[in-house]
Amino acid sequence: MLILLLILYDPTTLVYPPFSHTLGYHKGTISQLILATGKPIDKLKISGISAVKIKSLDDPTTTEDDDELSLFVSELLSNSIYYNLGLTNLGMFKSPVIGDSALWNPSDCEITPAGTLWVVDQFDNRVVKFYFDGKNLNYINSFGRFGLLPGCFDDPRQIAVTPKKVYVSDYGNNRIQVFDHNGKFLEEIGGFHYPIGIEAVSGNERWLRYRKPFILVIDSSGTRLTKLSQEGRVISVVTKEDLEYPHINFESIAVDYYGLIWVTDSYNHCIHLFDQNLDYIVKYGQKGVGDKKFIKPKGITIWRRYGQVFVVDSMSIQYFWMGVDAWIRGIAPGIFKPREGVTVSFYLTQPADLTVNIYDSEGREIRILEFGRMEKPGKNYILWDTLDEMGKPVGEGKYKIELVFEPTYSSRGRFQKKISAEVLCKL
Repeated sequence: MLILLLILYDPTTLVYPPFSHTLGYHKGTISQLILATGKPIDKLKISGISAVKIKSLDDPTTTEDDDELSLFVSELLSNSIYYNLGLTNLGMFKSPVIGDSALWNPSDCEITPAGTLWVVDQFDNRVVKFYFDGKNLNYINSFGRFGLLPGCFDDPRQIAVTPKKVYVSDYGNNRIQVFDHNGKFLEEIGGFHYPIGIEAVSGNERWLRYRKPFILVIDSSGTRLTKLSQEGRVISVVTKEDLEYPHINFESIAVDYYGLIWVTDSYNHCIHLFDQNLDYIVKYGQKGVGDKKFIKPKGITIWRRYGQVFVVDSMSIQYFWMGVDAWIRGIAPGIFKPREGVTVSFYLTQPADLTVNIYDSEGREIRILEFGRMEKPGKNYILWDTLDEMGKPVGEGKYKIELVFEPTYSSRGRFQKKISAEVLCKL
């Protein structure tokens, strides 16, 4: 039975892009990166990842290239930044041994549409800024040094950049520090126990449906996730006890267009999805090297406009599109009388457009119900009034109720999730 379940495992909360978009290359293994860079496999350890559409590389006369992103990853052991040059070539910034641009354990990075790359230089206790000109990374400046005072760091880990602010998790000082884009210290948010992961959204980001700013922090050895207001007030908290996991190791956070929260978990080899209130939605992925599987996933980044998702684990970098998953929770009544309504309860992992098709026992379509956008993940239900397309009560026999969900991102038109249940009409 276990073997059968492993074979049938095919979650669709995230899906791979079609062949026409990627030519089948939806997963880049570390071995392939080794071949491209010439680095031995035990000398490569990717941590941070960030993807964006850089304005200077966009052709404004067409939308054909709007989904062609620039992807950057920070690599700890060789003190390097890797990035793509177009669709097929790879670029690399190899840190010099000395100088202002020298990196010592770059633990995270974030690229902006303007082409500014922010890098957490962990062992040098600073943040380094580069400018990407389309081919090379050019050093701009840096801020921070070792210490306890505001603007100083003790083992910084991750970074989040909004249109006006920069947030850095200051692990050794048990705080989050906030700066402007020039590196000027603005404030600190305390109350954390060795913070690791950080993500922040502002109220003026274009590709965000609900424009209410908030901050997300992972701390307590990766066992706690906290949502805060922009002012630092705690809104909600999730711990491993809340999720009923014996152990958990949250690593990194990303937020999608609808404000849903995606968190990698290296211990359980998966991604956890939460709603805006940190209510749990679903787990995606399991341990393994095949499709839709991970080995200690760490970094995650989302390009919200098209729902493009990149995840890095210890063996690969995987490229997904937002999909949708759903399953039937119940149907009542299973045996109904004419004119008696039937309720179908289902679970939904993310917003999607819903169409319901009703078929009779001969497979003929007798009714189409357009429910439109279902925006609330979690438990949902729909009602069929047991009338056909002409508004007449259906007669005796079996009927199939098919729910068809379409994602709202790039995968729309290329992927559908279909679930169904059968009911019986008796006079």
